[in-house]
Amino acid sequence: MEQGSVFLEHQLESGAQVVGQPMRGVESAAIGILVGAGARDEQAAHFGVGHFVEQMLFRGTEHLDARQLSDRLDDFGISYDSSSGVEMTLISAMLLGEHALQAAELLLDVARYPAFPADDVDSVRALLVQERRQREDRPAQRVMELLRQRFYSGSPLAHDVLGTEESIESIAREDLVDYWRDRYTPNNIIISVAGRFDWDPLVEQLEHLTLGWATGSGRMKMQLPALQSSVEVLHRQAAQENLGFAFPGVPVTHDDYYALALAIQALGGSSNSRLFQEVREKRGLAYAVQARFDGLEKSGMVRVYAGTTAERAHESVEIIVNELTGLSERGITDDELQLSKTRLKSQLIMRSESSSARMLSNMRNWWFEGRLRTLQEVKERIDSVTLEQVADVIGSLGIMSNLTAVALGPRTEEELFGGLLAHS
Repeated sequence: MEQGSVFLEHQLESGAQVVGQPMRGVESAAIGILVGAGARDEQAAHFGVGHFVEQMLFRGTEHLDARQLSDRLDDFGISYDSSSGVEMTLISAMLLGEHALQAAELLLDVARYPAFPADDVDSVRALLVQERRQREDRPAQRVMELLRQRFYSGSPLAHDVLGTEESIESIAREDLVDYWRDRYTPNNIIISVAGRFDWDPLVEQLEHLTLGWATGSGRMKMQLPALQSSVEVLHRQAAQENLGFAFPGVPVTHDDYYALALAIQALGGSSNSRLFQEVREKRGLAYAVQARFDGLEKSGMVRVYAGTTAERAHESVEIIVNELTGLSERGITDDELQLSKTRLKSQLIMRSESSSARMLSNMRNWWFEGRLRTLQEVKERIDSVTLEQVADVIGSLGIMSNLTAVALGPRTEEELFGGLLAHS
């Protein structure tokens, strides 16, 4: 039997879903709580409220103040983290398997009984404003975020996880409590555990910890976002130009998910990729160039980033547009497909050796698909992809007719894109 291929799942009486994967030969365990709430669930007046809530969670609960909570986590050697995104929020912990029950109790206390101490609201608010300003000083990060916002313009998927300075300043403690009460509910939660743990005692404890938890509205229903095509150039006096391009992908559950993932691997996922070779190695145009594919629940997006000099920015745009056109019209070669399969499977196998990575993978699979996949299943799906399948999915995307471009630097739109894009 494949290492770690046994999956366990259970629906608690409260409605929360629990998934588990025991792993032989490890002493660690990872536990996570996925909450189906993110920036897409927010209203304009309270943009950033989900991230604000997430940052307040470990500031204390109804049972433990922040210091007591921190001490309890330290007593059991528990490393904890939280993060929030466009579609989901994650609370997680890494620990020795012998402390799985204690970790689950503390994480559920954080998720179900956060205190939102009034004295901490303004200090966390100041940190969130600082976080947003720091992103503004990181041009690559800013361009990638702007790409998502422009690509999904008009859809809740365009909402900024960090909100705006104005919205962050306007959020009151009551707004945090209201958002948490509506979204942090058992019918909107998945609990995932992987590594060394005892399933039956854990489930019994989770039943007790979630008993009587009020049910809220559950997962927000998403409409399929309309495709966008635009160019935006932001002026910034600097020696470097930061370039970003986005075009449609497919959702996580799409039959062609891995076909597209392999194509993007060939386009810009490694030092052997087309973009890296053509833009950086052959011409020395960019110090950084990459392509990434993000699959969401109802949609998908591919983003390309390049950081180049102002003097060679137009040439960089030209080469990138040529590569995108070539991908759209001719797909990839069999050699590229085989190399991409090897790289994708290698990444998958290396990640699978971590209890934390398995916990996250199982959590996402259950969230998106309502099922768990073994490592062997995923490898077989990757191996089964054909050149024809890759060509079909690429041809269905309308890459060049649905292209969004964003630039940040000293050059004008005409200097960068003139004559290269239909929009310019």
